[in-house]
Amino acid sequence: MIPAILAPVAAGVVSSLLQKAFGSTTDTTTTSTSQTLGKDDFMKLMLAQLQNQDPMNPMDDTQMVAQTAQFSSLEQLQNINSTLTSMAAQTGNGGVASASALLGKTVTVNGAPLVLDGSNPGTMAFGLSGSAVAVAIRVKDASGNVVRTMNIGQQGQGVNQVTFDGLADGGTKLPAGTYTYQVAAADSAGNLLPAYTGGGSVTSVSVQGGTLMLQVGGQSVPLSSVVGVTGGSSL
Repeated sequence: MIPAILAPVAAGVVSSLLQKAFGSTTDTTTTSTSQTLGKDDFMKLMLAQLQNQDPMNPMDDTQMVAQTAQFSSLEQLQNINSTLTSMAAQTGNGGVASASALLGKTVTVNGAPLVLDGSNPGTMAFGLSGSAVAVAIRVKDASGNVVRTMNIGQQGQGVNQVTFDGLADGGTKLPAGTYTYQVAAADSAGNLLPAYTGGGSVTSVSVQGGTLMLQVGGQSVPLSSVVGVTGGSSL
């Protein structure tokens, strides 16, 4: 029996979870006002908090330092995301030159290859930064079309593994070939949890079909799948 907290997911919030994690899940373009808080918004909130604090009970120094550290981390993450987005939007020699800055870096990705032979099931492994009450997986074909969305329910922190039956959303068997899958997860408060499907050291950069691709840990993944960058060797 599905717990009450997961019932909405089973009823169709899988699509909503994937959209929250990766954007639109269809080819339809819609215009809406962004509700994402940026670093400027967080700075305004922090200043408003300081201006309106109780003078008889001011903010604790430790709390202030913690909030400042969180702001700094947010800014770094946004800068990385902006850089990756800009690099992913470029193709040709200019894009390759920009992406080459990742050579030798260790990256984590959310968009690992999934090879199906047309007869045997596939295996999808992924990592979560914390325990999730809802996890959704989106499988795409080589052309980038979504062929299957799955709700796999609660999953624990760390590396998880699920078996893919090789079927499309309509129940038909998918042809043999290379697919990709992405994972979206949410905690009990409804917040997205960082998820990754692989990682390693970037050894080469190329353009395939107009898409910037990285060779990571012996696998070719699109630059847009990168969700984290650090120094050092492979994971």
